Amino acid sequence: MKKLLMFILAAFLFVGIVACDGEGTIDVTDEPTTVQVTEAPTQAPTDELTTEYISEEMTSIEPIYLEPTLDSGYLVDNPQDGLILHAWNWSLVNIEAHLEEIAIAGFSSVQISPLQPQKDYFGDASWGSAWWKLYQPLGFEIATSDHYIGTLEQLISLTSEADLYGINIIVDVVANHLAGGTSTSLNDEVEDYEFEIFSQNLIHTDNGLVSDASIQAVTKGALGDYPDLQTESDIVQNAVLDLLKAYVDAGVDGFRFDAAKHIETPNDGDYASDFWPTIINGIQTYAGNDLYIYGEILNTPGNNRSYSDYTDYMALTMNGMSDRVRNAVVLRDSSRLDNINNYGEVPANQTILWAESHDDYAAGHTDGINDLNMTKAYVINTSRKDATTLYFARPNQASFMGDIGSYLWQSLEVATINRFHNYFVGGDEVVSIQNGFFLNERTLSNQEGIVIVDVDRTGQVDALEVSSISDGYYLDQVSGNFFTVVNGKISGEMGESGIAVIYNNPHPTLPAVYVSNTGESGSFSDTLDISIYSHSAEQAFYSINGGDQIAFSGNIDLVLSHPDLNAIVTLTIDVYAGDYHLSKTYEYTKSNTVIEEVIVNNLDFSTSQYRIVAWTWKTGQDGQWAMGVYEDGTFTFDLPEGNDYFLLVLFPVATSSNNWNIKAFQTGDIPVPNDGIYDGSNIVWN
Repeated sequence: MKKLLMFILAAFLFVGIVACDGEGTIDVTDEPTTVQVTEAPTQAPTDELTTEYISEEMTSIEPIYLEPTLDSGYLVDNPQDGLILHAWNWSLVNIEAHLEEIAIAGFSSVQISPLQPQKDYFGDASWGSAWWKLYQPLGFEIATSDHYIGTLEQLISLTSEADLYGINIIVDVVANHLAGGTSTSLNDEVEDYEFEIFSQNLIHTDNGLVSDASIQAVTKGALGDYPDLQTESDIVQNAVLDLLKAYVDAGVDGFRFDAAKHIETPNDGDYASDFWPTIINGIQTYAGNDLYIYGEILNTPGNNRSYSDYTDYMALTMNGMSDRVRNAVVLRDSSRLDNINNYGEVPANQTILWAESHDDYAAGHTDGINDLNMTKAYVINTSRKDATTLYFARPNQASFMGDIGSYLWQSLEVATINRFHNYFVGGDEVVSIQNGFFLNERTLSNQEGIVIVDVDRTGQVDALEVSSISDGYYLDQVSGNFFTVVNGKISGEMGESGIAVIYNNPHPTLPAVYVSNTGESGSFSDTLDISIYSHSAEQAFYSINGGDQIAFSGNIDLVLSHPDLNAIVTLTIDVYAGDYHLSKTYEYTKSNTVIEEVIVNNLDFSTSQYRIVAWTWKTGQDGQWAMGVYEDGTFTFDLPEGNDYFLLVLFPVATSSNNWNIKAFQTGDIPVPNDGIYDGSNIVWN
């Protein structure tokens, strides 16, 4: 971990609170959070406090940068008080490699995908074809191999490194069901992991599929093609508890229970059980400290059931509130936020909000909503008192399991609202909806701030009423614009994003930098357009292929190329803030080799039992079968123009139809190599 000592950075733009009478001086105490301006620096009229009266003297307050750790005060301890980065489908190795950037972005917790042994592991796979397999586990233990996200050994390494920053690792747990054969039978491979559950067939049958119609339908119905476990059984409960203990031993700090709604509580009458008190009390006692635990309840808890049945054991997702906020932003209708203070049965300090969930995105409910609208919804939720907000890190279309699909979680707006949220933990809030804007005034001791989101795309903030913010000048940490509060009314110019996070914070966000294309997949033949995004840096430079460093500020667009037909283009970026230095290097492949034929060598299978066929496709489009020639361990097939992925399928030799329903084995998704030659010894058949 790069250690950043506290230091003072001179001549940084920082503004103290300004009273509106007389001439003044700036008093700075030993404690940076008490910086204040006691009197106005100019003859600004009390009813016309505007940015033209900002003096040079006011911009010389020296902020203090903190190292991105819990101990320094950059992060917060309790996950409910902080923010959660949902590193959906990220590998544990990738998460560990980005812990410092995660901390700088202000996330005190990271939620990882389920690590239980997964069904149908095929090696590399695109996220759309494989993410759901993690939610049909084969048993209640931590995977040691053949898993898209990682292994027990990698989890121990991750939690150990995360502890250096004070980042909590929360793991997703699937306890309601295991992998199914059908909705009324377990997958045959479950027997290898959970012999007692499999041999005794500890599942519910003859209850149909889940619905909210009744307690029985909610807690005993099957979730699609995998049956509901008999969670009332001691055997099942002990297996789940043993899994949680293994996670605690590996250093995990908390759990998210998938489909918690579909596991009965002690209050469910004829269908009640002691699952939750057994599991939650058991693991809290075993851990010897307060683990953070929350459960997934979508839409409603079901007919004749209550959220309060669960709140004795865990915090809960509140997608109704989350959906309301997102819809208001997308529809540009701030009136939909009028009831935003009503959390219903669940108190705010047991609520998890989000702009979208992985289920929303994967099901196609929210994937078409642009990033800015999602960021606005996230900012609104994250500004709130007591509730925590989960940031879903979206994949991109070409993401594979384990990949980081996008880096918007590092954006200025996200990092800034996260720091604001952490700054005001334990403070009060006043929420209002005015003239198409969402406003949340936050106060804590002598600290004051406000978040404004332009929901209706109104534009200029002109004399909106505030009740908790003193008259004075305040800095929007997103746009760098000054806002003024005069006689209880705030005015100022919003930045392009329509998001303003306004407070005079002596501990600014550390610098961040990321790119629109990391070069990890695909190649280009002539030129490649990429964007560099950076914020909060004093200085930033990029260089290409080891050339001169070129200074830039903020975001910049580049065109990469190379005089050779086939080459590696190297992009190096360095950003600085005082003693802090962040350097990143990316490699991009320029290739003018047109791949018309793919050769897969070193294959090993019985040609007397199986015939081999390729399935190929272009990113984001439907695929097609490609017949080929197999000889002495090498399979060669013609690649349709433009296709950039393939997989291999084995069919019984006696068949002639390429029907997915009769396949014997298949591989995972394989990117077409730049030279068209793939080493088949890396293939995993399943």
